[in-house]
Amino acid sequence: MILALALMVFGEILTIYSEVYAAKLPGKFLDNPSMFVRPMVWICIAGISLVFAYWLGYQATGNIWVVTVASLTLLLILEPIVIYAMLKELPQRGATIGFILGAVGLIATVAL
Repeated sequence: MILALALMVFGEILTIYSEVYAAKLPGKFLDNPSMFVRPMVWICIAGISLVFAYWLGYQATGNIWVVTVASLTLLLILEPIVIYAMLKELPQRGATIGFILGAVGLIATVAL
């Protein structure tokens, strides 16, 4: 189970990093499509990590919902941290409200 969580953390962080990295690339895709090679490689590595994390997590718990909630919780925690670490941007009011409502929804899913 610990290996599954470690792979999930690694995969989620690398996924978020590659998405934000690609979002901030300068220029236009048609001008320089090769600039997307690096984030595409990172997202492939992240995907492999997440596939193994889900497999190991399901093998350890026998319940896909436990694995899914773990993944969503990690995403909810890690995404703001990675984005702030990379861009030093704080969410504005609408995004903050959406984040809070998403967290409440996740808590309700787990608790109810």
